[in-house]
Amino acid sequence: MEQATDATTTTTTVLGPDRHSYTRARALTDRVVGQVPTLPNAAEVHRSFALDTFEARLHFGAGLTAGRGVLETAALTDAEVTREDKHDDRGQLSGVWIGLRTVVDGVPLSAWALTSEADADQLLHTSPAPADADEAESDTEVTQPLPTVSTGPGDVVIPAVIPVTPLAAKASRKEAGE
Repeated sequence: MEQATDATTTTTTVLGPDRHSYTRARALTDRVVGQVPTLPNAAEVHRSFALDTFEARLHFGAGLTAGRGVLETAALTDAEVTREDKHDDRGQLSGVWIGLRTVVDGVPLSAWALTSEADADQLLHTSPAPADADEAESDTEVTQPLPTVSTGPGDVVIPAVIPVTPLAAKASRKEAGE
């Protein structure tokens, strides 16, 4: 066996634009995953053909916890969360995608979760709009307040409800001698 007598030299790989883009996207993925409490089901660095650069993608999965992961990512990156209702062939709601698309430090980032309609409403603090004008509450309709109940046993709050007698009814009672 021959022994090497020449000193070994190490060569450094010059980072080209593609490798640099990939490295930045990988670093962003690691940084976001390291800071959000909810771990995604998958985190990937993906080449975007439209932008000809690498982007970071976080897939949180399905359910309420997955949706919370998207909200945590949005809070961390100061991004706006979007909602996309998906319907099947019969027009029935099949699920709600909540997600975000943003750019952090020059790197495109997206995060997505599939939720139910109720979970999406809860996470985004929205309620679906009425289907037609007949279902919408009119401005003149009077409704009674509902009691507010908290989770603690001593935290039950019931608003005072004062009966209101219309002025016309009082005038007619006086005239009738009541």
